[in-house]
Amino acid sequence: MTVIEAQAPVATGRDVEELLRAGGFSRFHRKAVLVTGAAWTFVAMEILLVGFVQTIFTAKWNLNGTWAGLINSSALAGSLFGSLVLGRLADRIGRRTIFQYAILWYAVFTALTAVAWGPWSVMTLRFLAGIGLGGMLVVDPSMLAEYLPPQRRGRMLVFLDFWWPIGLLLATGLSWLYIGHGIGGADSWRWLFLTASFPAFLTFVVRRTLPESPYYLARTGRTDEAARVLTEITGRPVAPGDIEVVDRTRSSIRELFTRALARTDAMMIGVWVALNISYYGFFLWLPFTLSGAKYFQNHVYLLLTLSALSQFPGYAAAIWLVERIGRKPTLAAFLLLGGLSGYAFAAADSSSMYVISLFFVGFFNLTRLGARSGP
Repeated sequence: MTVIEAQAPVATGRDVEELLRAGGFSRFHRKAVLVTGAAWTFVAMEILLVGFVQTIFTAKWNLNGTWAGLINSSALAGSLFGSLVLGRLADRIGRRTIFQYAILWYAVFTALTAVAWGPWSVMTLRFLAGIGLGGMLVVDPSMLAEYLPPQRRGRMLVFLDFWWPIGLLLATGLSWLYIGHGIGGADSWRWLFLTASFPAFLTFVVRRTLPESPYYLARTGRTDEAARVLTEITGRPVAPGDIEVVDRTRSSIRELFTRALARTDAMMIGVWVALNISYYGFFLWLPFTLSGAKYFQNHVYLLLTLSALSQFPGYAAAIWLVERIGRKPTLAAFLLLGGLSGYAFAAADSSSMYVISLFFVGFFNLTRLGARSGP
């Protein structure tokens, strides 16, 4: 197992925390939340985009269920690989480099999906685009958290999740425009992927204006740069001497898997597996499922819009409940109610039950992630 070697002396992040706390929430933080949130929309878009074009791929290349599943899950496989590799790399070379280029990587391979010529090429390009998504999933929240004052960190990280349904709405709107209205004819799906990649290229340009994490700079002994970044973030002058220098201790990922943490690890892994299987398993196939439902063949886009919109009040409810009764009971309640809503949707036998259960699936299913967010 790789161990981070000791380097002495270097700056501790503790004083960075104190300086950020004293500086409060600034104009810089508003910009950082907006820039990071914009990227969050693209991660969400990816979930629905392939689901919308799955019917086209199935008919065009005569795909069976196995191939449909492989294409649908290829971006998730890439995301797993990207989160492991790019997350580790961000600790070594800095957050900012991965923060910038993960979204560029995603944009390039999303655009290249437009020239796919068969199921193998679509699956490969979606896997490669997913690598960039994985980098964003692990680095973006860390980058934002390391900009924020600790007293606002939890709330702003939950607010970051508010951008997720915006991505779902964009995916639904673009798919309605290109696929629902046949813009581009037989190549409508190609135009869909090209259009979806364009905002990501623009966001890459904007992300270049954000600096390196002050925590990373402090931990690697670059106190002059850390002081300049803290001055930019807080709007107050910070000198290198304001950051205390101490010896760095060794650390290892093994510490997460000690006997003392075994029970906690098992519970957290179980919760995250349940969250991801239920959410991605549901929403990846939702456009395809609704397209084949006899009640809603002509109302797929309206229903998916309803599902996305229901997530906004769900997030608000999660934030309110976390502050009133705590994170654990809120998460437990949303897990239970999200599961019951999914079962009700699967068992629905009328249009009204489909609509009601789908609303609550959106309300409880994704907003469980908001309930688990914290400092």
